[in-house]
Amino acid sequence: MKKFILYAIASLYIGAFAQNNNDAVYYLTRTMSLKQYNFNANPPAPSSTTIIAQKGWRFVVDQPDNTGYVIKFLKWENDKNPNNQTIYATVNTVAILDSKGNTQQVSQETINFYHITKQDFEDFTKKYVQDNPKFGFVTGAITVPIKIRPAGSKKDSNGNKLRPSDFTGDINIGLSIGLRIRLDKSGKGFLIPSAGLNLSSVSIDENTVRNGVITTKTNASSLTPFMGIIGEYDKFQIALITGWDRLAGKVGENWIYQGKPWFGVGLGYNIFNTSNNKPDNNEED
Repeated sequence: MKKFILYAIASLYIGAFAQNNNDAVYYLTRTMSLKQYNFNANPPAPSSTTIIAQKGWRFVVDQPDNTGYVIKFLKWENDKNPNNQTIYATVNTVAILDSKGNTQQVSQETINFYHITKQDFEDFTKKYVQDNPKFGFVTGAITVPIKIRPAGSKKDSNGNKLRPSDFTGDINIGLSIGLRIRLDKSGKGFLIPSAGLNLSSVSIDENTVRNGVITTKTNASSLTPFMGIIGEYDKFQIALITGWDRLAGKVGENWIYQGKPWFGVGLGYNIFNTSNNKPDNNEED
């Protein structure tokens, strides 16, 4: 029973590690000697064959073992490291029979695995973070859940403002284009000045549309140019937006907020272009 519990804990640990690190890429922060891992040993263990792994080489973790991690290096193209093919995999020539029964010699790759101790992994490796460009154009969709319409300065004969302040929750969605500016080296913080065009459903009534054009509360479609600034950190975004609603026809001609600026706080849902993730060899920044 005790052995079963230990085995179950080990399996859970390996499974959790695999789920959290399956796609993670790491790199070495110093040159070090690593032993090739022998899965054919009983039990599997590091062998006596060693390599000198260079600072900056990228790798992924295949699985943990009792004293560290079994890793495999990514294949890269670099004239300065002509031996990277032998690090990545062992190439053997094997004989096969073709469809006509003739013998052919073909190359066959066997991926090489290596062992790094837990202490070396913690002290001399870092998670590789894909570089983000300093500037880039982006497009996306922005929704503004709250609009603040400031009051106008003009008053009627009774001293009431002809255009009072208003808060609305119009349904709106639109397309925007912006310049994405990276703020930090980690690639998590961005500032995005943007502009675009919204199609909105604006709530109107007899108090906001003059001259008796309408007599009941209803909704009207608005074409809304807007501009703003979006702050982003680790995919969380907040936008400060200003825009100008314009209604069509007589309703628009008599609407007290026609073409007047509004201000809003919104959430941006943007589609961003990702940078190239080709695993070229690199040194630590």
